[in-house]
Amino acid sequence: MKVSKLAIIAVLGVISYGATAAGNNGKITFNGEVVDSPCNLAPGQDGTDVKVPFGQLSSSQLNANVVTAKKFQIHLENCNLTGKTADITFASTDLLSGKNLLTTHGSATGLGIAISGITFGTAKPILGLNPTGDNILTYTAEAKKADAATNVTVGNFEATTNFVIAYK
Repeated sequence: MKVSKLAIIAVLGVISYGATAAGNNGKITFNGEVVDSPCNLAPGQDGTDVKVPFGQLSSSQLNANVVTAKKFQIHLENCNLTGKTADITFASTDLLSGKNLLTTHGSATGLGIAISGITFGTAKPILGLNPTGDNILTYTAEAKKADAATNVTVGNFEATTNFVIAYK
């Protein structure tokens, strides 16, 4: 009797071991960048990887020279700017010839992207910065018809610019 109870317990133990659910596993990657800068760019959307979603734009309005504007921000965190000034430069090698417009890529054609008050490739002073703490830089992107002689066509579009903040 004792032997059969032990045998049953042993068999149940083996069966229950096989019935345990498989665990989940994954990977966590920690990354960043160490910089010698008086401010840190916020990670992701508000700093190191800003995205400006225009959503759907009307080709008829763009062809009637209506400009669609969208505000975006760059967040500077943990600043220590005492005695310093800063300039920002938006740059791209992908500008429409002779225009201060970013070339768009995708199936939509005939439009370009500007940033209000910005000349691509030219440094612009950043005014009104808090010397300590956080700062929010606000700009306005503009989707517009690129050329009076060419109509905007429908489809998806994307354009990219890089920016550099220089501290002096």
